Amino acid sequence: MIRKAGPEDAVAIAAFLDAHIETSMFLLGNLEAHGIGNTDHPYGTHYFLRETGDGITGVFGCANGGMLMCQLPGLKKTEAQTYAHLLQGYRLQGMTGASDQVGLILDALPVPADAWQLRRTEPLYALQIADMLCDAAETRPAGPEDRNLLTEWFAPFSVETGLAAPDAAKQAATDRAALALAQGRTHLLIEDGAPVAMAAITAQAGTAVQVGGVYVPPPLRGQGRGGRVVAGLLRHVASKGAARAILFAASERAARVYERIGFLRIGSYDIAMLRSPLTLGPPT
Repeated sequence: MIRKAGPEDAVAIAAFLDAHIETSMFLLGNLEAHGIGNTDHPYGTHYFLRETGDGITGVFGCANGGMLMCQLPGLKKTEAQTYAHLLQGYRLQGMTGASDQVGLILDALPVPADAWQLRRTEPLYALQIADMLCDAAETRPAGPEDRNLLTEWFAPFSVETGLAAPDAAKQAATDRAALALAQGRTHLLIEDGAPVAMAAITAQAGTAVQVGGVYVPPPLRGQGRGGRVVAGLLRHVASKGAARAILFAASERAARVYERIGFLRIGSYDIAMLRSPLTLGPPT
C-alpha cells in the first residue's frame, strides 16, 4: 500500500530512513528541518509511504522546490509508474537518490530525454569523522562580505559539476550564493588571510552530515586544498556533535581527494537536474 504521510508518521519515517542514512540524507534532513507537509520552504517535503504489515518499507519525497527523493529498496517498474501518476501537476526540477531506484522513477516520468541538463551516477563515500586522515585546517564560515566571492566561485562550480549550462551559470551562482549565506553552512579555507577554497554541509540529520559545494579555483588546485577545506569543515561540525560524513563525488579527481583524507566508497548515488523546471503531465 502507498499512502501520503501525515505529521503522526514522522517518528516512524525517521527510524526507517536512519537505517538507510547513506542514501537518505536529503529526505531525513528535510524531515528534521521542516517536518511533514511544510508548503512554504523550498525544502519542505511531502512524503509518501510504502507499507506492509511490518510497517514502512519505502519512502518517496517531493520537495516544494521541485526535487524528488526516494528510499525505496526493491523498487520495481510497476511501483515506479505509481509515483509517476501521483506526480501529475508537480513542477519538477530534478531528483537524487540511490542509483538502483532513481533511474526507474525517472524513466516512468513523461520527461523528454533532451530536457535533462544532468543525469549521472556518482560514487558515494562515507567517513567516520574521528578517522579522518588529515590535519585540521583554518576555515571560517562564509559571511555577507563573501557574497561576491561565492557568486564568482559558484558559477564555474555549477558548470564543472554539470548543475548548470554555461549560459545559466551566472544566475545559478547568484541563487546558490544567496542560499549558502542564508543557511550559514558554507566554510572557506583561509591561507595568509585570504579564502582559497570552499566546502559546505548540504544536509544534516542527527549526527550525520552530507558534504557538497567543494570548490578550489583552478590556479590553486593540485596542492591539497580540496581535502583541507573539507577536513576543516568536518572538524568544525564534529565540535558541534557530528560523527559521520557522507558525500558523492562529481569527478575522479574529486574522488581521489576524498579518498586521501579517509573517505571510503560505499556505493553509488544518482543526481539528475532539468535544464529548466517543467510541470509533469500524465505518464506515457
